[in-house]
Amino acid sequence: MTKVCIVTGASRGMGYGIAKVLAEEEGATVYATARSKQALDDLSASTKDSLGVIHPCVLDQADDGAVERFVLNVKAKEKQIDLLVNSAYGGLTAMAPHFGKPFWERPVSVFDASMNIGLRSAFVMSKFVAPHMVKNKSGLMVQVSSFGGHGYLFDVGYGVGKAGLDRLSADMAAELTTHGVSSVTLYPGGAVTETANFPGGETPTFAGRAVAALLMRTSSEDLSLINGKVTFTMELALKNGFKDSSGKLPDGPFSSEEAAAGMRAALGNTPFQYNSDAPMPDPNETNSKEAAGFFPGV
Repeated sequence: MTKVCIVTGASRGMGYGIAKVLAEEEGATVYATARSKQALDDLSASTKDSLGVIHPCVLDQADDGAVERFVLNVKAKEKQIDLLVNSAYGGLTAMAPHFGKPFWERPVSVFDASMNIGLRSAFVMSKFVAPHMVKNKSGLMVQVSSFGGHGYLFDVGYGVGKAGLDRLSADMAAELTTHGVSSVTLYPGGAVTETANFPGGETPTFAGRAVAALLMRTSSEDLSLINGKVTFTMELALKNGFKDSSGKLPDGPFSSEEAAAGMRAALGNTPFQYNSDAPMPDPNETNSKEAAGFFPGV
């Protein structure tokens, strides 16, 4: 049966790749949301010869009423919603001009950008999708987050927003699991997109294939093991045997198999705010003018 999916933030980056892979490679029906009609139309047109279909849906996720109407419209057209991917994120564009500055020298709007289109928008979309999944006693929600949810990365707002997404998955899973619905957090590695350029990084196709593996090739038993928890794109690649668009696994310092293993090991340790023996993070490692070079497109 064709899977029905909602992917937010689909005009570029991870959301674009996730929506495209689901339609092209998995034959899914994808409702792709973003604010840019042109970008969504281009995405839809690029998949015209695939088994699946992308429905471009212009949506401002800061408008709760519009989000609710969008979900009701999808439900009116489809018998079920199998997958929600919360990939929309507005923090990067706001953050990029301020690399090298501490939080007190950044506008409050930088913090708000990570909260509003990121954490809050994921909650709102999930709130309106959840009743339909609960009614059908099936469904998967995926929050696209980052290792910044576990340790300092780039900016105070970035870390707080990503940590919130991680907790959102966990707490929603606690309430959804008895209704047959799962909620998972996905950590991609350093990316290569329209805005980011991490050396040897993951393309949006890699993230798309990771989400497809969660939806199409992860057994209910395996899904129960990661329900409410964090999983990595690289872990899913190794388990399911997929590669990036290059035909190889990403091999950069922020996205290789070794990098994922290191991040997994770090997740095994209690974050420093709960561990009196943990060292204080060094913000200059990622909050520097040099780090801005990873994001030349913003």
